Parts: sequence; structure tokens; C-alpha cells
Amino acid sequence: MALALTFGAGAAAPQKPRKPITHTVTIDASSFQPSSITIAPGDTVTWTNKDVIPHTATSSKAGVFDSGTIAAGKSWTHTFKESGSSPYLCQFHPTMKGTVGVK
Repeated sequence: MALALTFGAGAAAPQKPRKPITHTVTIDASSFQPSSITIAPGDTVTWTNKDVIPHTATSSKAGVFDSGTIAAGKSWTHTFKESGSSPYLCQFHPTMKGTVGVK
């Protein structure tokens, strides 16, 4: 009986929680690179502007996230806590589009 309990306890041991990861999206040549990424809940995305002009990373869904102006050579970071798809664009250049998928 004791042997069965010992094996059962080992199988139910909790797993170590996953550490959040920071992902990078580079803004260059008026595009987001990569334009689409998939991350886990709790992960962070940093948008780094390597272009010579300012850009934004603004959620297409109102109120989800908005970087404001990201000047050339600067970065902005956002942590995604909820699962789902978050399409975004640059408010200055609306043809610049990207998506963050959180699974």
C-alpha cells in the first residue's frame, strides 16, 4: 500500500512554471519584422525602431495597447497577459501592419 502511494505522489508533482520571454519586433524600412509572431501569455514584446523616421505600434482594437510615438533608435515594450490575436498598425503609416498571437 505504501509503495502505491509513493509512486502516485511522484506522478502528480507540479511542474516548474515557465519563465516569461521577451520577443523583439524590429521596425525598419517602414515594416514590422517579423510582421506576425506567436507568444505565450505573460510574454513581452519589444518594438525597436531602427528606421530613420518615427512609428507607432498601435492595436487595431481600441484600448488594447498603444506605444505612442517610437522615435528612431528608441524602443517600446508591452506584456501580453491574455490569450488571443492582437492585430496592430503604425498610426503614421497605416499600411504597416502586424499581429501578435498569444496562445
